[in-house]
Amino acid sequence: MDRTEVIEEKEFIMEFNPRLETKRLLLRKITKADNTDLFEVMTDSQIDKKMVWNHLNKMEEITLYINEVIGFYESNQPSCFGIELKESGKLIGIVELINYKKEFHSLEFHYMLLPKHHRKGIMTAALLRIIAFIFKETDINRIEAFCLKSNRASAKALEKAGMHLEGIMRDKIFLNNEYVDLKSFSILKSDIQYV
Repeated sequence: MDRTEVIEEKEFIMEFNPRLETKRLLLRKITKADNTDLFEVMTDSQIDKKMVWNHLNKMEEITLYINEVIGFYESNQPSCFGIELKESGKLIGIVELINYKKEFHSLEFHYMLLPKHHRKGIMTAALLRIIAFIFKETDINRIEAFCLKSNRASAKALEKAGMHLEGIMRDKIFLNNEYVDLKSFSILKSDIQYV
């Protein structure tokens, strides 16, 4: 009997966008039925002033965006969590998982929340739940996020979610006809004690 055993290396299979919950929130895949709520989130003028990337302005663009996100879901690529209030069933924001680098085991957060829901701990709760899922259930080791240097509320949400300020990136983006600085944050799997 040959004692040499051939062990097949199985690929680590993970679902990047499952349905998650907190006490107040459902964090779920967005669907075509979310187009009106998503349009409200993405065209809010207060959000626009604090965004670090260009957002969408027309319903046709929202439809294309949703179709693109659904494509990512279908191919099990990191994509987008819709933030839904359990009490109302309304989509009030999103957390995007972008810039996934499989070889580096890293990705980046983008996020937005309707201003009337700011300062209620909603984004911090969403980020904490998604971070816990990512580090427990996937092979991701590093999560990054960026916000405008002037956006203290966004920086505070990231800090409360356990992310660490790594520094200031000077004149990182061109926004509203001027160069602006970004704060750079990260969190590592080793930063979390419950993993």
